[in-house]
Order: sequence, then structure tokens, then C-alpha cells
Amino acid sequence: MTIDTVRRYEITPRSAALGGGWNLVLFHGGDEAGRGVFPIAEELPLVGMTWWNSLTEELRAYWLMMAASAVPAAARHAFLLAEAYTAAQDEGQAWSVNGH
Repeated sequence: MTIDTVRRYEITPRSAALGGGWNLVLFHGGDEAGRGVFPIAEELPLVGMTWWNSLTEELRAYWLMMAASAVPAAARHAFLLAEAYTAAQDEGQAWSVNGH
């Protein structure tokens, strides 16, 4: 008899009604072993404006492209969404490699 000890993870979008972001599900073998929620950080508009003003033209263009919008607030949202995804991915990677 063999025991499946493969650790893996899945990241799926979190409902916008719940604040958006990402859900992380951890699996050990074929069984669910844990969950995590990685919401988009809430912040004051001034934080987004400061972020925007600190960007180079190239980074502004990149985040506007990622947002598929010409609105700086949409670019900030795209950045925060990517940041939340990276946090979920880092947690999933740590789980799959280290087991915690």
C-alpha cells in the first residue's frame, strides 16, 4: 500500500461581494488540509494617490495595462490584486515545499 503525500495548492478568485482577492486551498494527498483568504487590502484614497505619484511612466503604463483601464484607481486595484495573489502563492509554495 502506498500513501499519497503530495502537497499541492489551488488559488481561486474570491467573490467581489466579499471584497475580492483570492482563496487558497491546501491539499495533502487528495484531501483538503487547510484554507486561506487573501483579500484586497482596503486603504484610504491618499495611499493610492501617493503610490501613483511615486511610479515611473513605465510602471504607470504597466499597471494601467494590467487594469485594462486609463483610470489610476483601477491601476491601483490591479496592483493590490496582484499583491494579494503573490501572498497566496507564497503561502501555497511554502506549504507544498515545507509543509507549513
